[in-house]
Amino acid sequence: MKLEIVDGQQRVTTITIFFAALLNFFEDKNDKNSISNDYLSSWDRGISDNIPRLGLSLQDNEFYKNYIINQDFEAQVTKESHQRIKSAYTEIVKFNEKLLELNNNDINVLKDWDNFILNNLKVVVITVSTDANAYTIFETLNDRGIELAQIDLLKNYLYSKAGNRLQEAQNSWVEITSKIEAEASEKMLLTYIRHHWSSIYGFVRETNKELYSKIKNGISNSTRVITFLTFLKNDIDKYLAILNHNLSFWDDYDPKCKDYIETLNYFELAQYRPLVLAILNKFDNNEIKKSLKLLVSWIVRNLIMGKLGGGTLEKAYIKSAVKISEGEITDAAKLRDDLKVLIPSNEEFKEEFKIASVSRAKLARYYLSAIENYKRGKDCPELLVNTNSDAVNLEHILPEKDNDNNYSNFKEEEKKSYLKKIGNLTLMKTKENNDFKSSSFDAKKEKFKESELWITNMINKNYDKWNAENIKNRQDQLADLVVETWSLNFE
Repeated sequence: MKLEIVDGQQRVTTITIFFAALLNFFEDKNDKNSISNDYLSSWDRGISDNIPRLGLSLQDNEFYKNYIINQDFEAQVTKESHQRIKSAYTEIVKFNEKLLELNNNDINVLKDWDNFILNNLKVVVITVSTDANAYTIFETLNDRGIELAQIDLLKNYLYSKAGNRLQEAQNSWVEITSKIEAEASEKMLLTYIRHHWSSIYGFVRETNKELYSKIKNGISNSTRVITFLTFLKNDIDKYLAILNHNLSFWDDYDPKCKDYIETLNYFELAQYRPLVLAILNKFDNNEIKKSLKLLVSWIVRNLIMGKLGGGTLEKAYIKSAVKISEGEITDAAKLRDDLKVLIPSNEEFKEEFKIASVSRAKLARYYLSAIENYKRGKDCPELLVNTNSDAVNLEHILPEKDNDNNYSNFKEEEKKSYLKKIGNLTLMKTKENNDFKSSSFDAKKEKFKESELWITNMINKNYDKWNAENIKNRQDQLADLVVETWSLNFE
């Protein structure tokens, strides 16, 4: 009879890996066979293959069998969980090697560990008649023990409520987790579930098991479990597409949508994802493109303003996402109206840009590149262009280090104040920038004169010297362009 382990899977797996690691240290064939037969596998003559005594989940079992049971150390690692299995084996081998080193390579020290596990390790086995009872016990035990990962609590709660549709629930869960691991990271699973839930039911935190509690209160029978998992399964491709503009998912949309997603991900923010998920679920293709364009402008305006925290923005985005899910907001224009109180107006944005400093070089490169695009008359100037620091670097006109005292007209406090002002920043090809980044302003002007970029060439044309006043003047000049660069219009 096969038993399914509900609680203690990782510990049992780790112990099994420990015994597998012992095989390489024993030379005696009888010792090897004893460990293999007692703890690892049995040989099936009918199929001429090892049958593991322990089976893992569908996504890990094949790798576990190949790497641990059959000792095929060339087995391909395709998931994070595979890497953890491999790492556990490697660490145990190192542990055993250290034991031998400390004990004059006496193999009996490893046999002592074998005996200790066999004779002293206590395993409490509780068998129950139904899966539901098993998952109830699991939850009860872990509620009183160490902190358990919220994703494990969620999975086992859903399984406990799946009833006679448990296999269906398990299959859906494996499909969801497999797709997450293939395209993102395992840690993203909990974030995805939170964002999906929030886009339909409202803001919820991951901390303090709040998400788990919300789902537990909202899903109480097998039908709701399957419905919930089906929605998660159906929307996982949309969510992964929000994370990666290169996925084929975007082939069915206007090409600009793909570009807007690339730009959004450049900011390394997550607050907007529940809103985009709701937009993808409810809006038609044209309204999706308009909404993504708005989001880019909104994010830049709020980054420059710096007055609203990420939590405030996320709650606002999620509130709008719920309205979209419920059919109250049906297009980009209504979405813009719903969020207008939180989005900086044109005048606010322009005035704040005039005094803005930018600490993150990648954001400064993007801002300057987008303004350059607008000045050149490019369509959709706010889209990401070449901001790779290997090709285009950020030039501080007043340099970060004035080694030759070329900018003695700036007081020390002024240097600190104006160094990262947008008016003091421009774009240069990386090699050129490295060659003269601490040069005098006259020397830099000669290089700026050769630049094909308006945003850099204009410094040579407009300024004979570099001082605080001209940094302000240049920043004012750039500020005149930002309202149209990150426009709130759809065209």
